[in-house]
Amino acid sequence: MTQYGQVFIFTIFLMNLCTASHASKVVVRERWERVAHPSVMYYHYFAQVDGKPVQIYVSDIDLNTGAVRIQPVLAWDNMDRLETVTSMAKRHKPIVAINGSYFNMDPGDAFPVGFLMLDGRVVYFSHTHRSAFGLTRDNIPLFGYPRTRGSIYVEDTGEYFYIDGMNRERSANQAIVYTTEFGARTTTKRSELEIVVERGVVKEIGSRNMRIPADGFVISLAGDAMKYKKLFRIGAPVKLYFVIEAEWLRVFNSLTGGPMLIRGGRIVVQETQSEQFKRSIHERNPLTAVASTANGHLLFVVVDGRRPNFSVGLSYMELSDFLRGIGAVNAIAMDGGGSSIMVVNGETVNKPSDGSPRSVTNALCVFQRKN
Repeated sequence: MTQYGQVFIFTIFLMNLCTASHASKVVVRERWERVAHPSVMYYHYFAQVDGKPVQIYVSDIDLNTGAVRIQPVLAWDNMDRLETVTSMAKRHKPIVAINGSYFNMDPGDAFPVGFLMLDGRVVYFSHTHRSAFGLTRDNIPLFGYPRTRGSIYVEDTGEYFYIDGMNRERSANQAIVYTTEFGARTTTKRSELEIVVERGVVKEIGSRNMRIPADGFVISLAGDAMKYKKLFRIGAPVKLYFVIEAEWLRVFNSLTGGPMLIRGGRIVVQETQSEQFKRSIHERNPLTAVASTANGHLLFVVVDGRRPNFSVGLSYMELSDFLRGIGAVNAIAMDGGGSSIMVVNGETVNKPSDGSPRSVTNALCVFQRKN
């Protein structure tokens, strides 16, 4: 166990945290805590499940103070890159950082799964049905299933069409939009048409690897999507719109994870088959989760696993029950396994199951709010 100098506090207690069916009791044996920030408490739990060890790490973030902000961070500040959370934390210096959304692990085509919003901008979406976590500008958390569609609207003709995605490698017969979160250029090799929209109007039309303007976007067309070619001309006014459920319109930052664990105080993980996770809800693994409490706190949680003598991990059911036991009323799992990691004030507090931090597409971070 790691001690933390003068801010180290030691407690021993027993707590049975199991009411859900098919989940073993998580028995907390010891807990350590320290102040990570005036609005953030860090807890390290040593627990047992079926007599086997489990290490659980919790950052409790008080959203009521207004002193912190929660924001995703992209790997190397781009959508198509991979970077360890420790490296992201070193660059951005958050109070707390945990791994974020699921992703494609191919370094040549790295992209997250689901919906991603950064500082009020939609920077990625897919049609995969997964649960997501979001925060408004006022730090009000939201857990749900945002269904998102992006569309291109040509103002002078009134015509529009739906795009197939954004900020990822374009496949055949697709219309893809690129913004600066992807990089400086589209990097396409076999595009048939790319339209550069800057400050709301078409500035350039080319064939591939076009520059991405800071105050605009690029529309990349190929195959069947070339039917939209006739809509564009230099100087044409073009807008990019997103259609999303009304309750998510106020969201300022968001990441997709899954499955949903707790909603309205009720464990719902057994009801999330529509999210189509291959991993069993009863299989023990390293896990990462985000939860909210009734008193306006946010919980970042990481569970170590796949280390029989140190920590065996938890199942989704067991994690759900543990979270409800420490006050969570809403909770969602994020990417887990070898991706699970927590960094507190620059220190990696858990032991990633791969033996070293895994490169991922994004992290979820807590920052000191600037005045």
